[in-house]
Amino acid sequence: MIEEKEQKKVWEFPWGYRESFMVALELLLLGLIFQIIPGKRQFTGLQWPINLAIGLALIILLITLHVFFKKEPIVKWLSSIPAAVSSITLFAFVVLLLGFIPQQNTEVPGIIRMFGLNSLRNSWLLFLSGLYLLTCLVLVILRRMLPVNTRNLGFLLNHAGLCIILLAGALSTGDLKRVSIQLNEGDKFLNSGINQSGDVVKLPFEIKLLDFAIDEYPPEIGIGNPETGEIIDESGSTLFRIKEKQEYKIKEWIIKVNEIITDAYPLEERFISIDSVGAAPAAFVSVRNTRTDRTIEGWISCGSYAFSPAFLNLDDQNVLFMEHPKPAKYSSLLASIQDGRTDTFSIEVNNPVHIKGYSLYQLSYDEHLGKWSQVSIIEAVRDPWLPVIYIGIIMVLAGSVYLFWKGNEIRKE
Repeated sequence: MIEEKEQKKVWEFPWGYRESFMVALELLLLGLIFQIIPGKRQFTGLQWPINLAIGLALIILLITLHVFFKKEPIVKWLSSIPAAVSSITLFAFVVLLLGFIPQQNTEVPGIIRMFGLNSLRNSWLLFLSGLYLLTCLVLVILRRMLPVNTRNLGFLLNHAGLCIILLAGALSTGDLKRVSIQLNEGDKFLNSGINQSGDVVKLPFEIKLLDFAIDEYPPEIGIGNPETGEIIDESGSTLFRIKEKQEYKIKEWIIKVNEIITDAYPLEERFISIDSVGAAPAAFVSVRNTRTDRTIEGWISCGSYAFSPAFLNLDDQNVLFMEHPKPAKYSSLLASIQDGRTDTFSIEVNNPVHIKGYSLYQLSYDEHLGKWSQVSIIEAVRDPWLPVIYIGIIMVLAGSVYLFWKGNEIRKE
């Protein structure tokens, strides 16, 4: 008679994948519970220098655990592969939620709002999952640190870099500032803005808007049913960017653009060119139906806040319409006062300017007025921990390059 091997009980050391993923699940549930406790929904983080002190204390605590208690079962488990896999899985799951659920959006299902899943960046869920992963990373690094040799260098660079990224990202939560500044042409210099909580934040510089400008793509045209909103598809496209003297074929209609006015305003039954606030693109077109050989001419326009759009009726069900032009580029010409000196500069989307530790980004404008907007919304971002995160990224890249180079060297041997 063969004796059956006795199965290891749950929570009996050494812990494996089963216990590790149960710990991850418990941390997930604990984070969700913290999210629904009134007044505890957000982990707001700590500010300098308290955050640095806590970060150093955490590292010292983990080093102490490794030096004096590394043979303890719980410490050995935290530096094991099952703990590493479960911590990475939990953190990756929270990051996926962060990517798939619209953040700072109140128009989400009630259960998502109840658990604060639409504001995960400052959530306990992200904090606990990051702390679990960071603990495992540091203990793994300490376990593999000695002996120091070229064989371990790539591993240590990768893991230490990731550890720095996680730690700096967590510690920067309290120091990160995002301030929205609404500037109006003609207003005086402004030295304050509104943060995400709606509080007024004073800035170490003053700025004013000199000019706001938008470069637009040519408008697009299409044929659709005004009652159902359905747009006719032609060869996989529904909208066509117009050019003067160009012809377009959509099903049985051939559209010829005879004239385009970039800045137009309606006058009786036609459009005239006018360089004035409220003007919008308009085009005089002729449309021939190849099935009936009937030709229709008329003006179309996307309209603006100053006048209604103009359509061309093609039959009982379809009209030719023009879409509002999409912005190709928008920028703000700004003046700033810092240290008693006045500077002039321009900012565009994805082309920020750096002033007094803040990065100024072109965020938005008055979309109702479009190209005629005299309002520019600037976002001022201050993240003093960003250089530390860059160091971590460089270490991860260096470790990856080293491992790739070392792998090629081994294959050549």
